[in-house]
Amino acid sequence: MTNQSAQTVHDEYWHVHVDKETYGSFFYTSLLYLTDYDVDFSGGRFIFIDKAANVTVEPRKGRVSFFTSGSENAHHVEKVSSGRRFAITISFTCDNNYAISDPVVRGEDPIVRGEDPIVHGEERD
Repeated sequence: MTNQSAQTVHDEYWHVHVDKETYGSFFYTSLLYLTDYDVDFSGGRFIFIDKAANVTVEPRKGRVSFFTSGSENAHHVEKVSSGRRFAITISFTCDNNYAISDPVVRGEDPIVRGEDPIVHGEERD
């Protein structure tokens, strides 16, 4: 994130939102921060909205935030006022319609797949 103008509605991270409503596939959201607040950028803190008191997460390189994606975790990010804020968002789903199949790797070891270790008449180590 930078202090550049938003190109799409999803770039407008500073508005309060609920991930489950914004992205229907999200059941859990995680963030891995790659830069440090007040070192690499200004602004850009992650804020959970709560009736009793808001909770602010200051991004730190290597910090992971993990939360359910429903209305219980409405949030926004302060506008970045300088520098660049980098984070990786990883979502998790419980809906099979959004599930990703396990990858099939060519040449995958048959032992890993739980198959017989005899290959072409030779026993494998």
